[in-house]
Amino acid sequence: MLTCSSSLSPSRRLVANSATVSNISAVSTQRPSLNESKKFPYEAAQQVKFLYLEAEVESLLQQLQTLKQQRVADASRDVVNN
Repeated sequence: MLTCSSSLSPSRRLVANSATVSNISAVSTQRPSLNESKKFPYEAAQQVKFLYLEAEVESLLQQLQTLKQQRVADASRDVVNN
């Protein structure tokens, strides 16, 4: 599974991951012996969709973590102020 930088937006991750898939495809066509011995689990189009969804999930998880941190900070302020 390919991982991507958390600093990129989901759409930029999709572009970066799509380029990676293209590079992988180009390398595997240049080396047929490697292509025969190691198959990718998904077709290229499915891989791109998967990577897009993976980026979306990472983005949503990051948003959840931010919201949790804000709630903890707000709760801490409420305790200090009371």
